[in-house]
Amino acid sequence: MISNLFIIIAILLVPRLMVLLSARYKVFDLLGPVFLCYLLGFLFSFIIKDTSIAMSISEILVPISIPLILFSADLKSYKKLAKPVTKSFLFLIICVLIISSLGFLIFRAYVPEANKFSGMMAGLYTGGTPNLIAIAMALGVDETQIVIANTADLIVGGVYFFLLLSVVPRIAHKFLPKNNYIDPLDRSLLKELESEFLPGKSFFSIKGILQRMPLLLLSILCTGVSVLFSLLLTDSLDVLIIILMVTIFGIGFSFNKKIRAVPNSFNTGQYLIYMFSFAIGLSFSLEHVNLQILPLLSFFAFVQYTSLILHFILCKIANIDGNISVITSTVGIYGPAFVIPVANALKDKNVILPGIICGIVGYAIGNFLGIGLALFLGLL
Repeated sequence: MISNLFIIIAILLVPRLMVLLSARYKVFDLLGPVFLCYLLGFLFSFIIKDTSIAMSISEILVPISIPLILFSADLKSYKKLAKPVTKSFLFLIICVLIISSLGFLIFRAYVPEANKFSGMMAGLYTGGTPNLIAIAMALGVDETQIVIANTADLIVGGVYFFLLLSVVPRIAHKFLPKNNYIDPLDRSLLKELESEFLPGKSFFSIKGILQRMPLLLLSILCTGVSVLFSLLLTDSLDVLIIILMVTIFGIGFSFNKKIRAVPNSFNTGQYLIYMFSFAIGLSFSLEHVNLQILPLLSFFAFVQYTSLILHFILCKIANIDGNISVITSTVGIYGPAFVIPVANALKDKNVILPGIICGIVGYAIGNFLGIGLALFLGLL
């Protein structure tokens, strides 16, 4: 009982500490709250014996976080992006779908239920970690496999992230075109989107929490209605239906200006993802990590790196600016939270806007792409 209470309190408060550390110290900012939460949860898993409640909490956090992330998404703003940005992000989506499918054909003999992992990666590399988890839950992937997949993603994605902050900008500036890609309409949206998607000082204040409470309740209501719909339709808790429904609710409510105007909706959903990351780290067990992680690690590495290479080749052929090519691929892999450090590495703050918008679109479509691909490949 005491152990469970400690875990619940830690899941609530540890992400706040990681966010504050990231805001104050550059080294933590480079690692990012998601990685820090997972790492700390991983370390705690060696100390706390029974962490079963952590996985139960994580399964609740994901469907509630999805609408919150999408409520503030002004998807209509995507039309205002410069054409090269749209083209680059479309190239990324196509590359991820093709390479995820090719990876399935290569690794299905070594990775059980490879179609599900292909779907998870299709969602992951177009929208980020929330899509990976949501798709895994929707497809009924075993909890142990979710932990292993998340570990593989952290290893593969972590290596590339450090490359992004070091050598990738220089390579991009040398081999990819340098064009004037920013449209004046894009710049006019930057201040508005920064206030919506970047946490401010008031995020943890009582006023800020009370301000976001209606949206949190609305997101919980969306989840509850999705659960009810699943029960009515299948007489069971079908997670696939629940995940698709909360995604649809999130997109639908994002077209309401009053809901979209509430500040820090995205950051609240992202905070739930931080909580999830800590909880999933707590669920880690060395007993589950043996040689079975090697083929899955290779699978993740193949899909991510091959997709990136193909994406950059297509951008080179299409004469798309190097910074836009890098930022669209980055936001597809990691989500909007990583836009700013990579933009700083590129020494180009103009890419923040297209990165944020593409990231939100990726969140919105990632679940549909991943689930659809997994179900299709399951027929082969």
